[in-house]
Amino acid sequence: MSLRTEEQAENLMASAKASIAIEGLTLDESQESLVKKCLTGAITHKEFIKRALELSRHA
Repeated sequence: MSLRTEEQAENLMASAKASIAIEGLTLDESQESLVKKCLTGAITHKEFIKRALELSRHA
């Protein structure tokens, strides 16, 4: 997976949030932060999956 800048991650997130809003869904701050960390390479995909599962269990 290629790493992205913060600006690129923001642009991708805006597009993704618009797409999920059509379905009536939203992301909270912790979910959005987690995705951005993965997009920018701050965490690995494996770590992303682990943390996403943790978030879903505590929702």
